[in-house]
Amino acid sequence: MSARPGSSRIVTLAEWPIVGLCFAVLTVVAFWPLPVQWLTHTHAHHDALFNMWRLSWIAEALATQPSRLFDPPIFHPATRVLAFSDAVLLQGLVAAPWLAAGFAVLPVSNIVLLLGPWMSAMGTYLLVRDMLRASAGAESATRWTDARVVYPALVAGAVFGFLPYRVEHLMHLELQWSQWMPLTCWALLRTLRDGRIRDGVLTAGFVLAQFLSCIYYGIFLVLALALVAPLLLLARERARLGAIARALAIGAVVCAGPLVAYSAPYRANQESLGGRGTEEIDTWSATPASFIAAPPDNRLYGGTAEWGSGERRLWPGAIAIVLALAGAWSARRIAATRMFAAMLMLTSALAMGTHTPVYRVVLAIVPALNGLRAPARFGMVAALALAVLAGLGAAYVVARVARGWRRHAVGAALLACLAVEYASVVGPLYQWMQRTPVYAMWLRGQPSGTVVDLPIARAHALPQHEAEWSFYGRTHGHPLANGYSGYYPRAYLALLGTMIRFPNAESLDALRARDVRYVVVHEDRYEPADLIDFDARLRATPGIRLVGRFPDPTYPAAIYEIDVPNVE
Repeated sequence: MSARPGSSRIVTLAEWPIVGLCFAVLTVVAFWPLPVQWLTHTHAHHDALFNMWRLSWIAEALATQPSRLFDPPIFHPATRVLAFSDAVLLQGLVAAPWLAAGFAVLPVSNIVLLLGPWMSAMGTYLLVRDMLRASAGAESATRWTDARVVYPALVAGAVFGFLPYRVEHLMHLELQWSQWMPLTCWALLRTLRDGRIRDGVLTAGFVLAQFLSCIYYGIFLVLALALVAPLLLLARERARLGAIARALAIGAVVCAGPLVAYSAPYRANQESLGGRGTEEIDTWSATPASFIAAPPDNRLYGGTAEWGSGERRLWPGAIAIVLALAGAWSARRIAATRMFAAMLMLTSALAMGTHTPVYRVVLAIVPALNGLRAPARFGMVAALALAVLAGLGAAYVVARVARGWRRHAVGAALLACLAVEYASVVGPLYQWMQRTPVYAMWLRGQPSGTVVDLPIARAHALPQHEAEWSFYGRTHGHPLANGYSGYYPRAYLALLGTMIRFPNAESLDALRARDVRYVVVHEDRYEPADLIDFDARLRATPGIRLVGRFPDPTYPAAIYEIDVPNVE
């Protein structure tokens, strides 16, 4: 592919508002009713609390102690805790000014979350629009109002931005921020086409941004492009190899430092904690049935949910598949088409993880994959390739129609059909409390000391409410022995085993060893008879005393203080 000389403008100023509004409408359709309840509700899954906890902590750390960014006060006294899961640093940077200005974390989290699909659609629009523009010699094809350009790019953006897989992961902030993948491909295609240093730096910059937004997608994207991008060198017209290599090398040098620094705590954690077990990776690997299963929230295809589970529902919709087949056939002579077709096949195989020998080979070659438990998430890279091919297929369909309003009608009909396929009713949504619990208000004024919230998790059966204790711990400011993340430190798991017999001397000593001073008993999380018995045992245990009971209607709690033995 070669760009027409003199066609330097990529997107017109009049174009973005209209395209953005179109994708905003699809955002409402695909994630209804969250976009209209964003001020008060978010997903009921406790990962939504984890999102708010991360954004809140990043905003505080950047404002007060940037050097402690990866050491938030959970799992005390563990270090590098933020790197136990995806740090979502870029999302945190976006949210930080709003949180610093006093906006509530719940609506800010919702906005940042919904920006992911919307920007992913916008990035894919730009990618496909530029591909069509570069491959067309006609002047009309460079005008964005041409139906042969705008509708195929909109179709591609709709597929990647709003396919059912996103609804499955609406509670996962990092998995929604995939916009840097199409932008990386866009910059890479331009680098290989023109050999300009600017595009090489943009390519590396977008890769870095994807790592800062979602480490899963960053690793998956780099791996996929490393394997399939060489197909672009088969193009008849391309920049000199020396110019391409220079542009990409300069980009890599510019962005390597920040990426190495950001990955350092993750690499250290993987060395100390180890990778994921084979059984865990196998559990979160896709199966052939995954590719025909959609989330239950999808209005049209929800009935297929039982064919997959959790991560393993990757159905992209019938229209996207039909258009992608048309695109792969009609544009097969274009090198970029072959690259995206190969990417689709490769990443679909990798999404099946340990169920295929391909992933086992790649796992041995790429050590970073050992820290990632869900190969099925390769499905999102496959979705990008599918979206690009679907856009090319839509271009073929629209171009076959007679000129005039009929092309616009066909393009609009394709978008409308996608909206029907991708319409969902997501849920359950929950009105997470946005005020400080009474017990936390009291703790905020107490002397320093680590807090443990009860009921605490059980090893090998970690309950979701640990995310609540972490989130509301942000409101009292004390370190927590509890925690919620993707990994759990061994010392924390050892504490869970000891706490089974709490309150006894051994468990109290284990808490003292972690500087625990306050024990918060969330009374509404116990059966009434169990609470009475537990309270009686606490009162009868030497070394711990009741210091307050707080009948908060939402979070009733009793707080006990552990006596610290005097040291002569």
